[in-house]
Amino acid sequence: MPTASTLLMFLVVCLGVVLVPGPSNMLILSCGLSRGRRYAMAAVTGVETASAVRVVATAAGLATLLASSPTVYALIRWAGVAYLIWLAAQALRGRDHNPPEPSQGHLPAGQGLRGAGRGFVVALANPKMVIFFLALFPQFVHPGRGPAAVQMLLLGAIFWFLGAVWDIALALASDAIGGRLRDRPKIRRAQKHLEVITYLLLAGWAALT
Repeated sequence: MPTASTLLMFLVVCLGVVLVPGPSNMLILSCGLSRGRRYAMAAVTGVETASAVRVVATAAGLATLLASSPTVYALIRWAGVAYLIWLAAQALRGRDHNPPEPSQGHLPAGQGLRGAGRGFVVALANPKMVIFFLALFPQFVHPGRGPAAVQMLLLGAIFWFLGAVWDIALALASDAIGGRLRDRPKIRRAQKHLEVITYLLLAGWAALT
């Protein structure tokens, strides 16, 4: 198991990585501002599912495959870019743009699945997280402290928990801000443009990073 000093240093690094704005944060904020808390939480569910998949994949050694195969990594990255551009086009055409009212007691299943799916794809292709798991994460695994897979799962669980807390806080904060903005007609009309711009920015981020 990792030493106390290793865990403390890893915690500090995780806080730095989590607090630095990235594509997943931008997506959650956009969802909360334009569509409300439940849609933002659906996106958080997708983001955290992708984070869990990434932790398990790293422990299983799949990160090594990505590091040694630029072609596989490039395919994943550009697939994410293409998906974000498609989402921007859909938002621009006005499709799937029926934000639930804040007073509704539930989010329709179809919208919840779409929100979670978007969060999952954006998070899975997040360059910041890919770099973290390929370059920084292995530095905290020490062969003499037990099975590498067990250490990775423990460290990954810490990282996942911190990320989940931060993303939930973003979803709640964005909904609180968006609730005030949605009361203004001009802001409501600008929601579609906010989504389009956000998706294009995320696509550019993924393409250039």
